[in-house]
Amino acid sequence: MGSLTTFPKSRFVDGEHVPLDEENVIDRMIRARVACHNVADWIDSDEEVSSMGRKKGPDPVILTQEELEAKAAAGEGTFGHTAVVEPADLELYETFMYPPLRMPEKPEVMVSYWDMNDGTVNRFMEGRIMVKALCPDGIESWLVISVPVPNFHTCLEGNRWGWPKYVCDEMTVEKDHSECIYEGKPSLTINFTPQDFDEEIIKQLEERGTEGGNTVSFHMSIHSAGLPTLMRQGSGPRNKNEDGTYYAEWEAGMIKLWGRPEDKWSRLLPENCEVPGVWMRRVRTGANVGGGMRKL
Repeated sequence: MGSLTTFPKSRFVDGEHVPLDEENVIDRMIRARVACHNVADWIDSDEEVSSMGRKKGPDPVILTQEELEAKAAAGEGTFGHTAVVEPADLELYETFMYPPLRMPEKPEVMVSYWDMNDGTVNRFMEGRIMVKALCPDGIESWLVISVPVPNFHTCLEGNRWGWPKYVCDEMTVEKDHSECIYEGKPSLTINFTPQDFDEEIIKQLEERGTEGGNTVSFHMSIHSAGLPTLMRQGSGPRNKNEDGTYYAEWEAGMIKLWGRPEDKWSRLLPENCEVPGVWMRRVRTGANVGGGMRKL
C-alpha cells in the first residue's frame, strides 16, 4: 500500500506542463518524457516527416557575415573532431546491416565527437560511432551504433529513437585530445595532430563533410506493437559547403582513434588506427537547417 510521486502536480496546469526550467532536474526529466512521446506519436501517425513536436515558427533568420564573424570571435559554435575509417572487420560490419539496410558500395566507419557549445545552461557533448549503410530509398546514410553522452535525460531520448547512448563519467573535447570516461576508464579517445595534406585529400575531407542531417536509426515502439521503424534524422548527405554553416575553424590533420576492447564496435578500427580527419568549430548561419525525422 502506498504511492510514489515522480513529478509533482505543481509542474502541471490543466494537463499541460508549466514552462520548463532547464536548470531544474525535474523539469529536464519532464522534457525528456515529452520528447519521447512526441516521436512515438509521430511513429503511429501517417506523417512522413516529424518536427519532433516543435511548433512551426517563423522562417529562420539568416545571419550576416558580420554577425557570423562576431559569433566566431566570441568563441561560439559547435566544435570537435570527425574522421572516417575503412573497417578492419567486414564480417562484424555486416552484422550491423539490419534489414532493410544493406551493405554500401564502400563500407566505412565514421567517428565524430562534438561539444555543442550552444550557450545554454546545460552544456551538451556527444560522441557518435557510425557505419555507412545503404537505405531502402537508395541513399547511403550513417547508422549510429554507439553514442556517449553526459546525462540520463538525453540518453533516454536517444535510446527511444534508436541511438544507443550511454552515460559517461566525464567527457572532454579539446583540439589535441578528446576522451570519454566510463566507469573510471576511457571508452573513446581521439588524438589530433595538424598536418598539411595535398589538394586531393583536402577535397575529400571537404566533400565528405560530417554526419549532420544523414544519420539513421530504428525507433523502438512504445505506444503500439510492431517492428522497429527505420528513420533518418535529417534529409540526407551534405558536404562542407552545403550545410548552412560558417566555419570559424576548419583544420585537417591526422586523427588517432581508440575504443575500449569491451565495446564490439572497437573491432572495426584497425590496430593503431590513425587516419586523416578534421578539427572544426562551426556556427549555424540559419540556412539549410534540414532538421526533423523522416520515416524510411
